Amino acid sequence: MNLLPRSCGAEAPGHPRRWIELSDLNWPLVFLFYTVAGLIYTGSDFTFHLAETGPEPYYYPLIMEMTGHYTLFALVPLIVLGFSWLPIRRTNWFWAVPVHLLISVVLGATHTVLMLLSRQAIYGLFGLGRYGFGQTGYRFLMEYHKQFLHYWLFYVVLRAIAYYRQARERERAASALELKTSELRRQLDQARLLALTSQLNPHFLFNTLNMVSSVMYEDVDRADHMLAALSRMLRMSLDETVGPRVPLRRELEFVNAAVELIRGRFQDQVDIDIRCPSGLLDLEVPSMALHTLIENAVKHHRRDQDGPVRVSVRIERTGAALHLHVLDNGPGIPDLAGAVGKGVGLANTRQRLEALYDANFTFELANRPEGGLHVHLAIPVRPESAPQPA
Repeated sequence: MNLLPRSCGAEAPGHPRRWIELSDLNWPLVFLFYTVAGLIYTGSDFTFHLAETGPEPYYYPLIMEMTGHYTLFALVPLIVLGFSWLPIRRTNWFWAVPVHLLISVVLGATHTVLMLLSRQAIYGLFGLGRYGFGQTGYRFLMEYHKQFLHYWLFYVVLRAIAYYRQARERERAASALELKTSELRRQLDQARLLALTSQLNPHFLFNTLNMVSSVMYEDVDRADHMLAALSRMLRMSLDETVGPRVPLRRELEFVNAAVELIRGRFQDQVDIDIRCPSGLLDLEVPSMALHTLIENAVKHHRRDQDGPVRVSVRIERTGAALHLHVLDNGPGIPDLAGAVGKGVGLANTRQRLEALYDANFTFELANRPEGGLHVHLAIPVRPESAPQPA
């Protein structure tokens, strides 16, 4: 007997739900169950008479069994309401069970009366004569044996449905909690990224303004050109549609504007070479990451050493990873272990990588044997950002 609930939704807050409700039953399925059971008993009764007393018209056992099962089906809502009104628990079983025994007696007598009336009505309607009910007292007692068994079997079924519904509700609540936790984690990561980006934007702006101010009194045209490049950078960095990841094409546009500023400041003292295959331009990278690494290489070179600055940027893809190499000819870093945590640029870049890729990235600093620093950044290629074939 499989009477699974059609809907097991949780009730609104403030409205406690009973352990079983009429809506928890699939009533068409319940009706079908009693119909099939009535037909099975009809066949059994018909073949019994064939074996014992000889053939009889098929409609007699059909009327007997179907009226018995359909009137029992009509009382099922009262059984459900009874167990819903008074569920049997460990704390009340000693008085709840006797009450349900009394209810089963009342419902059993009601069922017997309904069977008697329905059979008499059908016999009269089809001209089958008078229906013989037999000895009334014994008839009630005979029927109650089956009614008692049906009542408590139905209680077992209702209890199973209640356990099933509660398990589904617990699973649904756990899924909702997991989804909410995931959403909160995502919002926290976004807030962290926003804070890091907000920290990085003023950092590059102040550095750029310092470069412009250093030449504005020496060469107005050069300062004007640098301000135009700064304007392009600001428009790109303040674009609200730009997320924490951007296509490599857009990042290189930003870097090109930054390179114009750097060359405007240092002129022939800076040589920045960027090489990137055109097939990688649609892949996503962290916004301003490449610019930060180039700016860091130029700034530390100029501060610690004279001579021309040479920065080489190499971008390549190996399998599912995108590699960005930034090499310079500066003095390198004596303390590589603590270098990332000292400056805003490198520390900010690493923190944003952790927020974007968890542990699925590489961020390495190494001193080059010929002099200078090699920064290696490797990030996973997102499948949705892969370039489409022409």
